[in-house]
Amino acid sequence: HPIATPAPARRVSRARRATRAAASRSDDANGTRAVNAPSRRDALLAAAAMAAMAPIEPSRAAQTQTTIDTNPPVKTNEAIARVAAAVPQPSITAEAFFDIAVDAEFVGRVVVGVYGDANPIAAARFLALAEGVQGLGYRRTQIDAVEYDENVETKEDTPSFLGSTGIRAFVIPGSTTPVTSLPGGASNEALLPELAARRIGHDDLPGNKVGIVSLVVERGAPPPPPKERLVSVNGKFVKVADPPPPGPNGTAFAVTVAPGAGAVLDRTNVVVGEVVEGMDVLNAIAALPTVKDNSASPFFAVAKTIGDKRATVAEQAFGKPFAKVTVAKCGVVKRETPPAGDVEIAAPPA
Repeated sequence: HPIATPAPARRVSRARRATRAAASRSDDANGTRAVNAPSRRDALLAAAAMAAMAPIEPSRAAQTQTTIDTNPPVKTNEAIARVAAAVPQPSITAEAFFDIAVDAEFVGRVVVGVYGDANPIAAARFLALAEGVQGLGYRRTQIDAVEYDENVETKEDTPSFLGSTGIRAFVIPGSTTPVTSLPGGASNEALLPELAARRIGHDDLPGNKVGIVSLVVERGAPPPPPKERLVSVNGKFVKVADPPPPGPNGTAFAVTVAPGAGAVLDRTNVVVGEVVEGMDVLNAIAALPTVKDNSASPFFAVAKTIGDKRATVAEQAFGKPFAKVTVAKCGVVKRETPPAGDVEIAAPPA
């Protein structure tokens, strides 16, 4: 079933904006302006380009005059291609499938190849949630965010990556019994070392590959400052600070639909795999109309300044598709995996 894909209005990625704001605050505090460190692949490509353009030493040129005269010099792009091919690539050790529904109508299957060796804890966690752990998993969760980035050439905002909120509570559905067998546990702490190691970046794979899947481990920006309110305690008014919103728990995931998302996602996400089937489904979701980012409005700015909760609620909806995009069914790919479309669309729990 085709998905209607009207042209989206101009928007700004709230994830990219939050990440840049956090980096700016950190740099200002240190009195410096940080520069993103190049990835290992970028460094190798730069070295190859410099080597290809470097002149040959006179003594060496004399020894290889015949070779130089009969063979053209190596082109820079050929040297870069050879180095890129030599960079170790992660291997796919398992696959997970996701049957996607839009407004309760099946639209296609997405298959993710998981890199089990690169980030083993994150990969095992992703596979476990795809298959289901004690009834807890990605089934019936939503893909509820489309993040945008500005195209430098056209000055238009284009979809960059999709986001899912993941699991909200580590309990068996319909009960208060905690889930104890999820790889990595009931928090994001076990994933922090893999985030710090950054064995794979979103833009490290050759060919500007898209469909890179990653788990959200940290915030893109510091939590907002706590807001105080007056409450009555024993006949007296006292100030009480509201707790900050919960941070990532290591179950939400993102999928890139365009190259270049690493500048945002490498700070906060751990790569677990790549889409090997169903990119057309994800591209159709990325083209769905979404809630417009209205943060540039002066009325919104005033509402945020005075602490109007309606502005906070509206901000959380920026980039959210108007249609309900749901993981109708998911699991680990096996020989007995049912064919795409053989799914039962069930209403999410209240």
